[in-house]
Amino acid sequence: MVKRKRGGVVLGVLGAVLILGGGALLAGVALAPEQVEKGYGDIKVAIGSSVDKVQEEVFEELPTVTVGVEGGIPELDLCDGTFTIMTSYERDGVPETAAAHNNCGGDVLLPWEEGQRIRIDGRDEVYEVVDIRYTSKIWSSTDDLVGLQGEIALQSCFYGEDRMKFVGLEPVDDA
Repeated sequence: MVKRKRGGVVLGVLGAVLILGGGALLAGVALAPEQVEKGYGDIKVAIGSSVDKVQEEVFEELPTVTVGVEGGIPELDLCDGTFTIMTSYERDGVPETAAAHNNCGGDVLLPWEEGQRIRIDGRDEVYEVVDIRYTSKIWSSTDDLVGLQGEIALQSCFYGEDRMKFVGLEPVDDA
């Protein structure tokens, strides 16, 4: 009888903690959505980065992205896990640029630094991050990208911030 009563108390306390936690989360989403999104994104990116490091060190596999179709916002919004080659970024002095929403696989590039090596699905080369640019999500233009180094660039946005990250990639010798 005492065991049953103790179990009921533990379950009651656990239930109360879960209800309070859920209430706090809902309040955060309602009152500070950008901070909640940023916190979620930071955790998601950290986990993804850890997984990538394990794949590189243990399985000797580089992070791999897929470049999909050419287009604009409608193609980007398909959210199919590929990076869309953005025609709106076409300009002299700007490499071909492919973008993906952070919550559609684009966040893979957020922790990358210069020297990071990756693969692009369907291409034989290994690519290395040779240049990084940060821009605002609003009031930015392709002027901010002129001179970005690399044969191709990838872009995604940070969670809960008015920032985008562009990484210039150049093929390198895999030896």
